[in-house]
Amino acid sequence: MSFDFAAIYRSNREGLTELVLGLDSDALARTVPATPLWNVKDVFAHLTGVASDHTTGRLEGAPGEAWTQRQVDERRDHKVGEISDEWTALGPTIETMLASSGTAMSAMVMDAVMHHCDVKGALRITAPRDTEGLRLCLRAANSIGPRLDAAGLPALRIDATGLDRVLGSQDEGITVRGDSFEITRALFGRRSLDQIAALDWSGDPAPYLPLFSVFAPRETPLIE
Repeated sequence: MSFDFAAIYRSNREGLTELVLGLDSDALARTVPATPLWNVKDVFAHLTGVASDHTTGRLEGAPGEAWTQRQVDERRDHKVGEISDEWTALGPTIETMLASSGTAMSAMVMDAVMHHCDVKGALRITAPRDTEGLRLCLRAANSIGPRLDAAGLPALRIDATGLDRVLGSQDEGITVRGDSFEITRALFGRRSLDQIAALDWSGDPAPYLPLFSVFAPRETPLIE
């Protein structure tokens, strides 16, 4: 399946911008449970900073914590409208870059999709369970296969909306099923091990749990 990276990014950029501009100061200051060191405004500043850094080439240290925190800190004293103006102005340039880069910048798109979901979760807004952006994020599951092979585990089949794939080179072991929202949230470290274990597995998930998330799983459950 091919993806229109520019269109997915634009949809999430515009959707999150519209959402954030409609918030009062209390909502902007609300902690985002999926990224507990940041509030809603901080997440918005981070995504704007990512766009800025890609257009100016400030990529040293990317995607590490110091790099992302600098983006937030540089916009700490900016009003949300100023941050919105910055990201809106950068949007066409970034989207042109995405249209020509293929998969090379797809991580940036997935980051925008996940943080859009993070903010909606913080605001108790139900996120869609299946979008083209979530289906793109499902492709992060490809990294599971090599980890399963290294651990000597049977292959894992992921059966989700937009993805039905066997990961790993050994004979298929068990299957995990879910919608694209739940599977991607687990893949991107937005679920605890207990929550991942509670997905619809066809067998014992225990051997697979430490290898399932691309990012480290949460220590505590995240309810969205």
